[in-house]
Amino acid sequence: MTEKKARLFNLTELEGKVSPHQGQVKGGLKLRAAALEFVDDPAELAAYFGGTVEKIGSGEDWAVAKELFPGVVIHFVFCRADSEFPSRLQALYSGDRVNLVHGDELATMTISLSNQLLRYVREKNTDRKLPEVCYRV
Repeated sequence: MTEKKARLFNLTELEGKVSPHQGQVKGGLKLRAAALEFVDDPAELAAYFGGTVEKIGSGEDWAVAKELFPGVVIHFVFCRADSEFPSRLQALYSGDRVNLVHGDELATMTISLSNQLLRYVREKNTDRKLPEVCYRV
């Protein structure tokens, strides 16, 4: 596990407040968040899609990252549900070339890679009833 020191951005910070892509990503990840409660081993999840486990330091239960393009990294940050809040999945971006990638491309890659997270959950939990979203990917 590595401690993350690089500056992390969301799509609003990269594109500005008028962009629709942050809302698209936020909505897509909200649908997928509850399924990630079934992840028992974040290191195994990260290995499944060629990523690494990271410690972001924002109170997350786990975070995994993957380099999408040279100099562009996506970080999935997950917080488990508790008595006050539901599960939360967030995507953040870093890298020295992250400003060169268009928001629509980052949004598409984020949703595609989040589907890989669901495939992992589905493959590792064949004996459990999972959220419906796991069966759509």
